[in-house]
This record gives sequence, C-alpha cells and structure tokens, in this order.
Amino acid sequence: MANEIPLVSVIVPMYNSSKYIGELLNSLLGQKLKNFEVIIVDDCSTDYSCAIVESYMPQFDGRLHLVKMKNNTGGPSLPRNKGLEVSRGKYVFFMDNDDALTVGGLEGMYNYAEHFQSEVLCCKKHFRSHGFAQDFLKNMKIEGNLDDKKVEVVVGNFRQKLEAWRMGFFGLYPWTKFILRNFLIENDIKFLPVIQEDSIWTFELVCLAKKCALIPTPCYVHRIREDSLTKVAFQRKLDVDGVKRKMDRIVNGLKHIDNFMSGIEDLKNAPDLRYNILAHILFQNLNWVNLTYPDAPPHLIYETFKAAFPAELGEYDVLISALVTTAITFIKNYAIVNKQLTGQLPYVKTKS
Repeated sequence: MANEIPLVSVIVPMYNSSKYIGELLNSLLGQKLKNFEVIIVDDCSTDYSCAIVESYMPQFDGRLHLVKMKNNTGGPSLPRNKGLEVSRGKYVFFMDNDDALTVGGLEGMYNYAEHFQSEVLCCKKHFRSHGFAQDFLKNMKIEGNLDDKKVEVVVGNFRQKLEAWRMGFFGLYPWTKFILRNFLIENDIKFLPVIQEDSIWTFELVCLAKKCALIPTPCYVHRIREDSLTKVAFQRKLDVDGVKRKMDRIVNGLKHIDNFMSGIEDLKNAPDLRYNILAHILFQNLNWVNLTYPDAPPHLIYETFKAAFPAELGEYDVLISALVTTAITFIKNYAIVNKQLTGQLPYVKTKS
C-alpha cells in the first residue's frame, strides 16, 4: 500500500505537540478508509514530538511521513505549504496537530467529494472537545446547527458565492475543507505567513472553485486549549505583540487580496464587489481590536499599532496608524449606538 497512489493526503503542521500528536495519529489509524498518506511537517519542535511520530511509523506501513522544516517559521502556514508540495493524494485534508478525526471521517468526506465531483468540500459541523484520552471522547459536543441536515452544492453565480462567503457559510478553518489536490496546485493556492491565514486562503478557494459542496456530517474533532496560538493572541492586555499578531493579516494580507482580485475575471470590472470584500475583511479585523480591548483609549491604540508595524508602514506610519485608530473608534461608537455589533457595515448595493 505504501507505493499505491493515495486517495487522500492528510497534512499536519506540528510544533511541540508531544501531548497531543499520539491521539491524532491513533484517530488516523482507526479510519475506515485505508488508502491515505499522512504527512507530518515539523516546525523545529523542541520536545519529543518527532520521536513520538517516528514510533508510530511501523503501524502505518509506509503511509506516515515526517518532514522537517530547516528553521522555525512561527506558524502553520509554511509547514502546510511544504506538506502540499510533497503530497501525492487525489485529495488533501489539513489537520491541526492537537485534533482528531471521527472513525468514518475520511471515508465520508471522500465519498461526498467523489459523488458531487467538487473541488472544495466544506463540513458545516464539527465536534469540539477538551481534555485527554477518555475525557477527550466524553467531552465531545457538536458545533453547528443540529437541525441542518441538507447537502448544499454552490455553483454558478459569482456574487451569490461571495455573499455566502461573507455570511460565513464556508467557514474559515482549513480542517473544515476537503480539497482536490490538483485544484490547489493548478491555481497556486497557498497559505500566507500571517496570523489567521485561513480566512485569506478560504477566500481564494471560494473565488476559484467552480463547485463547492457543503455537507452536514461532522467529521472532525477540534480540541479547545487555553494555551493555543489563537487563545494566547486573544488576551485582553493591549500589547504590541498581540496587536501585531492579529493585525498582520491586514497590513500584509489586504494588498495580497487586492492583487488576487485583479486576476479574477468576475471582479475586474466590479468595483462595488471589490470594495465590499475589502471592507468586510478590514472591518472584521479592526472589530477584533475593539472586542478584545474594549476599554483601550484611542491614543493607546494609535501608539500600539504604530509600534507594532514600524517597518511595514514606512513613511506613512502616522497616517495609517491614525486612520486605523479612527476606524476602531467608529466601530466602538457604532456598537454602542446599535446596542450590539452585527459584524456588518452598510455596504454599497450590488447588482443581482
């Protein structure tokens, strides 16, 4: 089986996951679908993660591969890209190194993708849990609408597809997506080395896929951890590192999205759509600062933002920092006036 072309390549970026990587590998060993490969990409772990992965190799009969990055990259983006580069499967599925799959997870997603011939398959539900071993299984709860039992196939109208993206129907996380590998390769879709890179990556998937299938079957188990990269970034202390981690997606990601849209035929002559997309992404990220640091005065936000991006903002550091602070202040007041923040701005009206 080791030399057989796998149906699925499971790609896992790993960093200091000795507490969890064994449970992830055990969940893969228990899969009903057997023709798959696992690519663990280690980001220079300093614990026993690699030794644990190596100890599992005999059980996978040549289907488990350990790839090591030369230098620590500080996030999952570049390890995921490396995993895709060496993968061989017809489909690709990305996992986080502390999560797990249901027994029929890979088989279910593969069968759906084959049936609908979709380039991108999205799971509308997943399990979340916490703890270890038996507690991890006992604490599993479904995240998503329990009454939603529909399979939806999204094709055709570009504006409708983008509206579905804006409303969050496609989700954000890579582990909710089961993707045709050639689709990623041919369109050169990669993860940017920014925090929460998944939203930019998902946007590119939605724009370029001709057919997306949304399924109601929960296949993935996401572990909730207080010490995760995302959790640490959401601490309420207003600090330079915290702001830089989150706002990096705006400073270094928004230009990427604008350039990407310039190459999409449906967006070249649709300034209203392009504006709405950029406004939506910008608003979401600026809103994060407001929600995370609700009591921070404007002058402190200004100084923190300016200090977080000295090189990126260049000669416009004062102007951009002032504009960002003004926007966050507007969002704060908008939330107060409307009693609750809806997550939307008054977009320009688009043609149907």
